[in-house]
Amino acid sequence: MECGFVPVFGAGSLQSSGVSQRGSAASVKPLRLVNHASALLCRCRCGFVASKSCQCSCHGGGAGKSVLRMSASASDDTETMLKQVEALEKALQDQTAKLERLEKIKDVEYMNRMSLLAQDDHKVVDGKKDPRVQELLKMNKGWRDSVLAKDPTFFEQLNKGQTPEILWIGCADSRVPANQILNLMPGEVFVTRNIANVVVHTDINCLSVMEYAVKYLKVKRIVVCGHYACGGVKASMSDMKFGAIDNWLRHIRDVRRTHAQELGAIADENQRFRRLCELNVMEQVQNVVATTIVQNAWDEGSDLTVHAWIYDVADGLVKDLGIAVSNPSEVSNLYRVPESA
Repeated sequence: MECGFVPVFGAGSLQSSGVSQRGSAASVKPLRLVNHASALLCRCRCGFVASKSCQCSCHGGGAGKSVLRMSASASDDTETMLKQVEALEKALQDQTAKLERLEKIKDVEYMNRMSLLAQDDHKVVDGKKDPRVQELLKMNKGWRDSVLAKDPTFFEQLNKGQTPEILWIGCADSRVPANQILNLMPGEVFVTRNIANVVVHTDINCLSVMEYAVKYLKVKRIVVCGHYACGGVKASMSDMKFGAIDNWLRHIRDVRRTHAQELGAIADENQRFRRLCELNVMEQVQNVVATTIVQNAWDEGSDLTVHAWIYDVADGLVKDLGIAVSNPSEVSNLYRVPESA
């Protein structure tokens, strides 16, 4: 009776550990694993897998006899499996070669970019040869030395973390640096700045800063500080096109529209300009308190106050605009969201 041939490939194979002359299933001992590079096994009529030296009765029996019967179909199966293995190996080799080619292409592209930077119109400037860079680095060292002269452990303590009391939302204008205006050292004020100190409910950057400051740094005050002579506010008062920034200035033009009657009553252009700078700050405070970030903090019992300030570049003084919102009852009902969905 023909056996069903079962090929086994690998580092080990199965071998019969001995059977009785009767060849019954009950008398066949369990197979054990032997270490061969490859072995060809067949399944006997008795239901056990046997090796070339199988001695069960369905293979003719008898001690010392070695019988291996392989059907033609089993041989074809073996060849098919071998071809499949070869195909997989070739596919793996092709994929490896493809990855190597891609790596070479990336290397070439990188070198091409670097060569472009080295051309006359894309010079890579060595900071050591730039006198201005060296001057700035020297100024940094001078500042560091002056700080250490007053407090030798200042930077060591600063490195341990920050606990600012204030979040400053200000204008990106280079004339309005928060720390210097408030005479505060690094670590004492958390800052975010943009053109004309605008707070927009879709500005993920500003909202992320606010959430980090309120939820994790536990700041006590949020200061929206604008300034007179603000270029962004001035641009919003004109009918000129400036480019992409016009989309940002739309927010300030909305402030103009909201307060058109008051602004229209101011005859002096400079005074009208200054008043719009103030009104813009006040509107941004309303935008801050309308956020779920601030309202959630109040609902959780946080001690948080939002202030409206304006800085005068002409004399260096900060003016309090008289707005300080510290609880949700002062938020317009239109923007109050006391309950979760």
